[in-house]
Amino acid sequence: MAIMRHISEFIKKQNTLTLATEKNHDVFAAALFYVPIKNSKSLLFVSKPNSEHMKNLELNRTCAASIQENNLDWERIKGVQLKGTVNEAEQKHWKDYLDKFDYISKNDVLTNAMKKVLLYELKINWIRFIDNSEKFGNKLEIKYN
Repeated sequence: MAIMRHISEFIKKQNTLTLATEKNHDVFAAALFYVPIKNSKSLLFVSKPNSEHMKNLELNRTCAASIQENNLDWERIKGVQLKGTVNEAEQKHWKDYLDKFDYISKNDVLTNAMKKVLLYELKINWIRFIDNSEKFGNKLEIKYN
């Protein structure tokens, strides 16, 4: 599907998402490095289990997130908005994460920090790609089963 390929290519070029969570009508957002897996239908990220966004996700696994290019020209704005669910990732996916961010294993501070986090998978169930370079407000949406 051409739309999914277009979205997947965009997601693969970026590395940071903003994750939005909610608990008792109180919202929270966190910026996180990510790695796409499963043809960009899931995103891996690491976090401390006791962080505010992970505490929120313990009560409600659904979330929203956005990924965008850093761009000041409105005619070139590109980004995705997505919704999904978060669960702890399978251990085999640590390799995907550490391969993408290979500098972690070369830095003692980061290596020690990795001992305090868990790896999570955000499984996308809806995504919207916005691409103003095509035309203002151009949107492509996909809902996964």
